[in-house]
Amino acid sequence: MSIAVLDKAFSILEVLARTGRELTLAELAEESRMPKPTIHRILRSLRDLGYVDQADARGTYRLSDRLVSLRQYGRDAAVREKALPLMERLHAACDETVNLGLLEGVYIRYAHVVETTQPLRWIVKPGARDPFHTTALGRAIVAHLPDEQQSRLVAKACGAGASAKRRQLRAAIGQSLADTRRRGCAIEEEETVAGVACIAIPLTALGEPLAAISVSVPVNRFPAARRESLIKTLCHCREHPAEAWSASLALA
Repeated sequence: MSIAVLDKAFSILEVLARTGRELTLAELAEESRMPKPTIHRILRSLRDLGYVDQADARGTYRLSDRLVSLRQYGRDAAVREKALPLMERLHAACDETVNLGLLEGVYIRYAHVVETTQPLRWIVKPGARDPFHTTALGRAIVAHLPDEQQSRLVAKACGAGASAKRRQLRAAIGQSLADTRRRGCAIEEEETVAGVACIAIPLTALGEPLAAISVSVPVNRFPAARRESLIKTLCHCREHPAEAWSASLALA
């Protein structure tokens, strides 16, 4: 037995694949023979999940690279292949755990981990998930998404419940995302796991805006000088992911 919304979602994806070009909402409605409001709701979800790209708030739609990567290599393998050289350079520089995370709905899913060799460590197993707003990985990604998409994710993260609590959470998430944009990287200290701090950057420069990498550090190895050094290193990596850089940056 088919599920109607899935049938409609795949019909839209098939139209985009068949035409091989960017389409407006009106063109998609004509090609798929579905009402514009229905198509718009489905496209919004597909865009949030990263399977459809939109030129701007009122622009045309196209299949994303994420959908292409599913067909060619498998999503995790494709992103891991792009991210691993940078992850290994960071690991060599600071000998701390380096994580790769993917945004899926309102969650971050951990896709790959390069473990520290130091005995005091916290390792997240690939496949684990956390709400995006509680993690440096999630904040790094969402802070740099288009405003409309970011607002929808924040609203979903705030969920139901008392309106006063929702407003308070929305304000706190908004502030953390603004701080992330200003700083150039996301920081989370003991919000997900007691005793562990993380610094993260998105992989936009590698063509993966819904992926990020982070360095996880026990707080006893995270004094102010080390914190600033790691921030500097990760911000440099965000701007120049393929460039060789001095390991001494991360070892202060």
